[in-house]
Amino acid sequence: MSSAFYARTVEKATDELQLLEATRTNRQKRTAQGRFVVEGVRNIDAALAHDWPVHAVLSPIGARLSAWAQAVVERSGAEHVGLAPELFDRLTDRDDRPELLLVAGIPERRIPERDDLVLVVLDRIQSPGNLGTIIRTSDALGAHAVATVGHAAHAYDPQCVRASTGSLFVLPVVAVDAPAELEPVLARTTVVATDEDGEVDLREADLRAPCTVLLGNESAGLSRTLRERADVTVRIPMRGSASSLNVAAAHAIVLHELARRD
Repeated sequence: MSSAFYARTVEKATDELQLLEATRTNRQKRTAQGRFVVEGVRNIDAALAHDWPVHAVLSPIGARLSAWAQAVVERSGAEHVGLAPELFDRLTDRDDRPELLLVAGIPERRIPERDDLVLVVLDRIQSPGNLGTIIRTSDALGAHAVATVGHAAHAYDPQCVRASTGSLFVLPVVAVDAPAELEPVLARTTVVATDEDGEVDLREADLRAPCTVLLGNESAGLSRTLRERADVTVRIPMRGSASSLNVAAAHAIVLHELARRD
């Protein structure tokens, strides 16, 4: 995308601003434009550290940039565009105005081929916050990729990007329409489903890499297709009155158990 695409004046920036605004709320617009808005120091630093494509660096006109912000502008190699503060604010929902926003590209991402693969598969997960938390935890506990199946939250939704605190730029996150697209990967791993009525206690399950961990939709759980594809279905032992866990919490417990045995 040519840097000339980014208008420098308020009048010329109107159309471009509307396009960028659309990427914040509309998955189809993000996909069609192949870009999204990145905010937050950790996310911006991670994007640059992992060589993500940066189309532009945005800042409010009149703001004095810190040494960090000036370094981001230099490291990005992208055009630095000043926006009127009231226009800049339309691209963030933070109460405190950030120094910078990045307009980053969406690269093609793939599940790595490795003998010790740990893959997390999320079936129709709906909450961008849950997805971002799972990406962050997957990164922390040694998973190698996350895949979302079906009509799911989008990895480049602002809430997901924020919740991932930089891990989105490290860990491949791949979206597929149907479980069949993952079969080549599933075929070379042990497939572990999670369910409150699972047949095996998590503490007794034979968990080891290569492994695929399946987690279901927040309200409906796993689809029948994925449930039947699992080699084993595990349950997390619970002592209190709660009958189930938030999907992000369940994910953290299972991945921690897997990492502990490594």
